[in-house]
Amino acid sequence: MINHTQLIRTLILSVFLVLSTQVSALDWQSLTREQQQTLKPFVNQWNGFSEQRQQKLSKAALRWKTLTPAQKKRLKKRFKNWKKLNNEERKLARERYKQFRKLTPRQKKRIIRQRLWFNNLPNKQRRALRNKFRSMSPSERQSLRQELRQMDRQQRRQFLRDFAN
Repeated sequence: MINHTQLIRTLILSVFLVLSTQVSALDWQSLTREQQQTLKPFVNQWNGFSEQRQQKLSKAALRWKTLTPAQKKRLKKRFKNWKKLNNEERKLARERYKQFRKLTPRQKKRIIRQRLWFNNLPNKQRRALRNKFRSMSPSERQSLRQELRQMDRQQRRQFLRDFAN
């Protein structure tokens, strides 16, 4: 015969396990005042976010308070630029980011160094390089990339300065 006490304990334990394994969203009120202030733009959407997104945002809000004013300014600018992108541009950015994450540390370092070099060029020269590159056919771009890979850093910089003019 079944022991009723044991059956009740088993049922209670089963219910507890089921409830504990269900996704539990973060309640807005469970966030700290600082997190709520940081995440204020999302207050009306909060309950519609997945638990994973809520967790990610709440952790980002905690990190936010540790950033310097310069870092906060930079992130605000990046977020503003992100919001300007259409869905296709965002998709492309996500794909490029995934590709970047798969690179070796050496490859990442090279790309970051090149990007910093490009960003430090005067606006006029940056625009000229960008326009010249965009006007090239895909095969011309590929040939240019191969040619640049065979040069050392100094040769590459001089070539790109001449290329833009």
